[in-house]
Amino acid sequence: MKNLFLPAILAFVALGSTAQNVPFDKEHVSDPAKLKRAQDAIKQGDKLASGGAHALGLALVSYEEAYAINPDNAALNMKMGLAHLNGAQRHLCLPYFQTAADLDPNIEGVHFFVGFAHHLNANWDKALAAFEQHKKLQASMVGEPDPRMANLEKLMVECRSGKALSATNTGATVTALGPAVNCEQTDYGVLIDNTGNGILFTSRRSSTTGGKINKATNEYFEDIYASTQTGTGYSVPVPLAVPVNSLGNDASVCLSTDGNTMLIYRDVAGPGDIYRSDKTNGTWSTPTKLGANVNTKFHEGSAWITADKQWIYFVSDRPDENLGGQDIYRARWDETTNDWGIAENLGPDVNSAFDEDGIYVAPDGNTIYFSSKGHNTIGGYDVFVSRFENGFWTKAKNMGVPVNSPDDDLYFVLAANGTTGYFSSVRPGGEGQDDIYRVDLSPAAQDTGEKGK
Repeated sequence: MKNLFLPAILAFVALGSTAQNVPFDKEHVSDPAKLKRAQDAIKQGDKLASGGAHALGLALVSYEEAYAINPDNAALNMKMGLAHLNGAQRHLCLPYFQTAADLDPNIEGVHFFVGFAHHLNANWDKALAAFEQHKKLQASMVGEPDPRMANLEKLMVECRSGKALSATNTGATVTALGPAVNCEQTDYGVLIDNTGNGILFTSRRSSTTGGKINKATNEYFEDIYASTQTGTGYSVPVPLAVPVNSLGNDASVCLSTDGNTMLIYRDVAGPGDIYRSDKTNGTWSTPTKLGANVNTKFHEGSAWITADKQWIYFVSDRPDENLGGQDIYRARWDETTNDWGIAENLGPDVNSAFDEDGIYVAPDGNTIYFSSKGHNTIGGYDVFVSRFENGFWTKAKNMGVPVNSPDDDLYFVLAANGTTGYFSSVRPGGEGQDDIYRVDLSPAAQDTGEKGK
């Protein structure tokens, strides 16, 4: 859901005033020095925002300088709302969009953004009311609707799903792993080792191998980190040594039950592939790329091997049998070729017209957990569960609240006890962007859902 509306920030430069809206001009800001400082700060903020999502933090600093001089300007509040919406803590956009709407309700799209902000804060009824207001204004407008708001109807469906699922208490409890594991940058993709005390996960923190920054995103390259749970919490995460981590992006994907086989993601050349590394006498081997039935010229970013090592499940955006966006596929191990066989799409009870990601297969080999932007998601990616019964997959069941939130919830895995899970999410109160959370499931939250077709 990130970076959806970045191009909109610079559009709000000059707006019509109402009695409440306070322009940045000599009449309303009498101190010439303050006025110039505010105008310069807004220009600097716009310049930084035009550099992409990675510069939004600095853009906000500039906008906040102008905001301290005049907080009652609708255009500035829109800019700040959009910067937050594309930033690490997206829910913080709400007060700025709401203020912009109060100051000038005629700003194009302002009610859509108010609705989107309420959606992110799980204010379902307020979100729906703002979206309805946007629809009414849109109906009276001449010309084509803004393509950035083309997902309005889907967002409204998500709000209704959120309201319905929030009314059902699953009994699950969700807890952040805290600053010992999570940092200001992205953390995700927990894998649990065979002792049950150690975890591997992916992070973009400054201790990445080589310490280099990806020029395209202005973020550190991804590395796989290890941490151990002790009586007082988790140990300081340490990046795995070369050859598992490289100077590029390396992400944790799957860890076998015995802890000796790991799948990782790399984007060495092209959109990204799945690699395998094996541990012998405590040392991980150089990762090798999986075969052509799994990896293609398209994007493969998530995978899981069943406990009996007979099947691999993976996510791909290949066009073959694709139902839309990224889909989940599986392939059986072929003893004759000593490789994975031809992949099959899991079909419409699992895959949707939107993206799926973060596949995990439970030890029974027949239960899968995955994330999807489709089905009855309440916003962004939600975690779903399905079982393979009598030759069919059961209809994907939303794991409900509090596992799922209005933003992205991804990479769900279960511990050996079957009742403790880990996943990544973007939530209020987090350390930064994606953080890692633990969930303790109740029997209701473990229900695997309805029969499929």
